[in-house]
Amino acid sequence: MLKNIFFVSCAVLVISGLPYYAQDISALVSQQAEPEAGAQAPSPLAAKVQKTASKPTAHYATGVRAALVPISRDGHYSADFRINGRSVKGLIDTGATYVAINTSTARHLGLKLSKSDFKHQVQTANGKTGAALVNLERMEIGAISVGNVEAFVLEDKALSSTLIGMSFMSKLQSYRVRNSTMELIN
Repeated sequence: MLKNIFFVSCAVLVISGLPYYAQDISALVSQQAEPEAGAQAPSPLAAKVQKTASKPTAHYATGVRAALVPISRDGHYSADFRINGRSVKGLIDTGATYVAINTSTARHLGLKLSKSDFKHQVQTANGKTGAALVNLERMEIGAISVGNVEAFVLEDKALSSTLIGMSFMSKLQSYRVRNSTMELIN
């Protein structure tokens, strides 16, 4: 008798969860069925994914938080991040050890630096330059939020854009590239 009640309870739980899993599967199938457009115009999937990167996305059952970043026309993965509560366009660079921002972005984020803070020497694509090591309180993309991220601040002439390096990426649970989209999971 107890055994039958147990099996019926398990069956009810499985059946009640099916609509949620079917919804996830149908969304995945519809995304994969959409054809990718050529390099001249972004595909509808890329436009949909671009919107997803800025919206909080959490899996309903596991609480896993994710953000999708489509490849841009220039072949890079870049997206809008929130750093210390402020919006910053960042280019994901898994070859960079640290997040790197320039002095203009540091001012935008409210970081106050003096000349004496630029005591570290770093090698960039433009050569060696002085850098200041700072701690970013919070970095966010979509539903992902990471605290205490180390970053280097470089002079504007040494760095024109924000690079999202491994000091942020290594704090994620995982990241991968699939179908020209980088998936960040936390």
